Amino acid sequence: MIKGSNKYEKLAESLQGIYTLETLANRLKIDRSKAIYVIHRLRKLGYVKTSYESGKKRLYNISLKNKQKGISYTQWINSSLPTASYAIVASPNDYYIHDRKPSYEESLIYAIKQRDVRYLIASLILFRKITDWKLLYRLAKKDNLVSEVIALYEVARKIVKKIKRMPKRFLTLGKKKKTNQFHYIVQGISSDDFKDIEEKWKVYIPLNRADLEEYRR
Repeated sequence: MIKGSNKYEKLAESLQGIYTLETLANRLKIDRSKAIYVIHRLRKLGYVKTSYESGKKRLYNISLKNKQKGISYTQWINSSLPTASYAIVASPNDYYIHDRKPSYEESLIYAIKQRDVRYLIASLILFRKITDWKLLYRLAKKDNLVSEVIALYEVARKIVKKIKRMPKRFLTLGKKKKTNQFHYIVQGISSDDFKDIEEKWKVYIPLNRADLEEYRR
C-alpha cells in the first residue's frame, strides 16, 4: 500500500469524488479492510469529509479542498438538519467559504439556486434560523427568487415546527414582484400537495408531503 503523506496527497487527487466503502474498494481493487485503512489515512491528512445518505450509510467525500480551512454551504446546511436522512451529498465542486461562517440567509438562497430537490428539502429547516429578513429579501431580489423564497416559506410553515412569521413587508414586496406566469424551481417538477401555494405565488413546488415526513416526527 502507498506510504508517505505526499503519496497520499496524490492518491486523494486521483480519487476526488464521493464514495461508499464498497465503491472505494472497487475503485482501488482492494478489500474492505484496506479500504478502511485508506479512508483512515486520508481523513487523518484532512482529505476526507463524511456524510450520510438515507439509511445512515456513510459517504466519503474525498477532495484536496477538504484540507483547506473553511466550510461549504452544503456542510453548513447539513449541520442545521434535525435528521441525517435529509443530509445533502456534497459535490467535489461545492462552494467553500473561508474565515467566516455563512449566514443562514445566504445559505437558503444558495440551496434554492442549486435547483435540486434534496437541497430544497434541506433548505426548509433554514427558515427556522432566519433572523435578518431584510438581508434575505435583498439576496432573493438580486437573484430574482423572491416568489420562490415565499412559496418555500409557506411550505415550511405547514411542515416544520417553530418557524417565525415572515414580516408583512416581505410578503407585500413579494406580491408586487409576482407575475401571472407560472415558473419552476426544478424544471418539470410540480407538487400534488401544495397546489394552493403554487397557485398563490405562481411557482411550481417540486416537493410533496411524503418527501418531508422526517420533519413531522
